[in-house]
Amino acid sequence: MKSSASAGAGLLVVVLALIGAGQLLAVEVRTTSCTTCHGDADLFDSEVLAILEGFRDGVHAEVGLSCHDCHGGNPAMSVADDMFAAKDETFRLNPYQGMPSRTETPAFCGRCHSSASYMKRFIWLNARIDQEREYGTSVHGQRLAEGDEKVAVCSDCHGVHGTRRVDDPESRVHPTRVAETCGGCHADAEYMAGYTLPDGRPLPVNQYARWQRSVHATAMFEREDLTAPTCNDCHGNHGAVPPGVESIAVVCGQCHGREADLFRASTKHEGFEEHNQFLAEVGEEGCAACHEPPEPQVWVTGVRDFHECASCHDNHGTVRPTVAMFGELPDSPCAFCHESTVVLESAAAELEEVARNYSETLERLFAEATEAGLEGDARFDWLVDQALGLDQHSVAGESDERGQPLLRPEFARLFDKFRIGKTYFTYLDPQSGEEVQSSIIRCNSCHVTGAMVSDSTPGAITGIDLLDRMSELSATIGRAERIVLRAHRGGVEVRDAQLEVNQAVDAEIGLEVQVHGFTAAEGSDFLSTHAKGLEHAHTAIELGLEAQQEIQVRRLWLALSLIAVVATLVALGLKIRQLSRREARLAR
Repeated sequence: MKSSASAGAGLLVVVLALIGAGQLLAVEVRTTSCTTCHGDADLFDSEVLAILEGFRDGVHAEVGLSCHDCHGGNPAMSVADDMFAAKDETFRLNPYQGMPSRTETPAFCGRCHSSASYMKRFIWLNARIDQEREYGTSVHGQRLAEGDEKVAVCSDCHGVHGTRRVDDPESRVHPTRVAETCGGCHADAEYMAGYTLPDGRPLPVNQYARWQRSVHATAMFEREDLTAPTCNDCHGNHGAVPPGVESIAVVCGQCHGREADLFRASTKHEGFEEHNQFLAEVGEEGCAACHEPPEPQVWVTGVRDFHECASCHDNHGTVRPTVAMFGELPDSPCAFCHESTVVLESAAAELEEVARNYSETLERLFAEATEAGLEGDARFDWLVDQALGLDQHSVAGESDERGQPLLRPEFARLFDKFRIGKTYFTYLDPQSGEEVQSSIIRCNSCHVTGAMVSDSTPGAITGIDLLDRMSELSATIGRAERIVLRAHRGGVEVRDAQLEVNQAVDAEIGLEVQVHGFTAAEGSDFLSTHAKGLEHAHTAIELGLEAQQEIQVRRLWLALSLIAVVATLVALGLKIRQLSRREARLAR
């Protein structure tokens, strides 16, 4: 009896667990007058019949609700053949309400979802009860209250009858599908026609397309990181109010805390606040009210305000940050690992063979670029791609899952950590259906660089200084990596040297964070981290050279050993020959 009770309790736990996780394979919808009629193939076509099937897969059916719980009416089977009785608006227990209008939808859903006493019945769903109230504060809710029925209501995002749980991968509001759901409206140029930004410009419709190319989408789909931000993480769920100037850093800082703190403490933050005050006063003229091209670049003169993080990283098209954002780039991305705009003090000279191969390869690539008519940023971007396919960097004849050359492990690591990237990204424009090339935002998008840099342009000087020091560290680490790798391939122990390389790379990553302080002045964290990185890189070079010397010593001793062995064998052969001759004479 006791074992039977235990088994029954165990079965109950399993069933409850399955219900709590929403993993029951099928839910049998309660048979009512509604389901009897609307499930009759003789009365309705497949589109209507599909409603019942869709409802079967939803969370409402899972918790035991049926048609009449939302739409009202008499569910009794005794009125299944009497449509008027089933849809009785005077039915005392549950008057028939039918389908709500779009303006009525939030309150319609809120009858249950805003009721604490009702929703506590399903406490295992962990459902909130403030969605309807939050929706009223959103742009969608405010416009709906003004009579705009085109804006999104509950059913547009969650579905109508087949409303699934948020954590169901098939749900329209599952993290992997939120952007697609929002894009159903916001990527439709015809549907969004007439909507404008606060400053009167047309509301863009490329947000979803740009987000798909972002580092956030990459994390979501390639790394399967469901915590990666999508539309609702920045704009909110039901209270969908676009973040303003002052809240961007707060929103981004939820994940990027160190960067947000550095930025808030920087002079850049103060500069943005001052510029926003100026821009508010000059109106539509924007930056051009004070600056003439190329101060700043022509395309930036349309800026109306500075949205902190988004001013440099974009909002929806937040692509992976790379050194290309600094703007004042070397002629070739190869320079970041093989040479530097800053002299590599106390670093070992490049091996003649490596230097010659690098020089010949770069000369060949430059010649190909010239023949193709590429120069400046276009050549830089082209060389980024070419670097991936070089024999020295990739495994011959092999490709990764994206069809690109399979990089050697050491180069893949360096290429990833040093963040060498292009000056643009592409996305599929929803209006034209064509691939669009969009420039990343760079220091020289606002700050004058090149021949016009002077003491009056501290922003440009700071950007160049930051890039030069990062280039110096990158090139020194690259030099160290090659020396250590050569020693490792020679068969000697290089763990200590590799540890120093790793610590130098950690410092390089630290610099990528500390650029958000926008200073490389004496005493800054950036300069301190830079110095530590160089120290580790130089130590790695010294250990690598010692390891290479050990190889030479081993080779020398091996050569001497071989000479000794050969000499011994020769001596032994001569002795044997001498003894053989003696025996021959004695025999005669």
